[in-house]
Amino acid sequence: MNRYFFYNYFIVCFTNMMLLIPYFLTSERYGGAVMSIALSPIFGYIFLYMFTSSLSKFPGKGLPEIFSLFYPKWIVSMVMVYKAVLIGIAGALVISTYAVIITSFLNPNANQYMMLMLLLLICAYAATRSTVSIAFILEISLLLSLPVIAFVMYKTIKNPLMNWDAVHVIANHINHMPTLLSFACASFVFTGYLNMGLFNRILPPNFKFKYIWLYPIIAFIVLIITFFVPIGIHGTETVAQYIFLWSATADSTRMMYGFIERMLFVFLIVLINLSLTFTMVGWHMVIEYIRTIFPKNVVNPDEKRPPLRSYIIAGCIIMITFVTMLTVTDDVMLKFSAYFLIFRLFSETITTTWIFILSRKKVRKYEKKATS
Repeated sequence: MNRYFFYNYFIVCFTNMMLLIPYFLTSERYGGAVMSIALSPIFGYIFLYMFTSSLSKFPGKGLPEIFSLFYPKWIVSMVMVYKAVLIGIAGALVISTYAVIITSFLNPNANQYMMLMLLLLICAYAATRSTVSIAFILEISLLLSLPVIAFVMYKTIKNPLMNWDAVHVIANHINHMPTLLSFACASFVFTGYLNMGLFNRILPPNFKFKYIWLYPIIAFIVLIITFFVPIGIHGTETVAQYIFLWSATADSTRMMYGFIERMLFVFLIVLINLSLTFTMVGWHMVIEYIRTIFPKNVVNPDEKRPPLRSYIIAGCIIMITFVTMLTVTDDVMLKFSAYFLIFRLFSETITTTWIFILSRKKVRKYEKKATS
């Protein structure tokens, strides 16, 4: 069962590093980006350990069930709505960004909003499936994507345009203190463990999180590659001209495999797979968290047929996301994404610490019962 933890951890790592986070990090390349990248795995490991060790004290329970052990219904409902909004925004940013990438790089004549609506319908419908089904879909999707991701990274590193002097120049700025935005972006790669706040429901009672020290190491390697490789290919100054940095980097790589000449086509295929899966998982968590505020909600990770309320929540997600994307400009979306990443850093720090404290309370309660 540790493989499902692996999938949830790395779907966040790979998806976000291929979208807007490299753009924000490279904008801080002469500032605190390098130091933020160096410090982020320490932060990521500490909170990974705190969260997983806390969940092990609550076998088979997600965040709604854990909070319900300690707080009244109205407090649990407020927390779950808050978490649902935060996760829903992350999914909306990813899927809307991919719609822009498709129309910018692949088919400029396509209607961006029609593409967005199609992607929203696919993600929302998939998100209404059971938690067990979502876990299976996530497994298949990531297993198909991982070899292609490794191939894309390998080909970009071996690109003849790769200039290691440019990488060395930026790496020398490690003495600059990290900024809040750069650290928020770098640490986001290590936050896939938070998905277990829901998927802990499907883990067996005797489950133990194994090899957790290895996850931040792999994510750190991915973070280094996705930050330094575009700098080596585009240069220390030109790299700042691209918003969708890895799309431009993939388009700079050529292959000699018959009709597949542009690496961009391969990259966009794996990116749509990751984007749809990331959004599906996130919005499934939104649906499950929102369902907890309804009376007589039954928690069943393997339900055969989704209830009507799941479809209603999914419909609301589609409507809110689509209307927002219609009314918000690209510049506003970039600024909002930056503020969202910073806010998310504080929010997830509070959530992880909160769950850790609750797990200690439960241990002490059991110890008191044992001694009485």
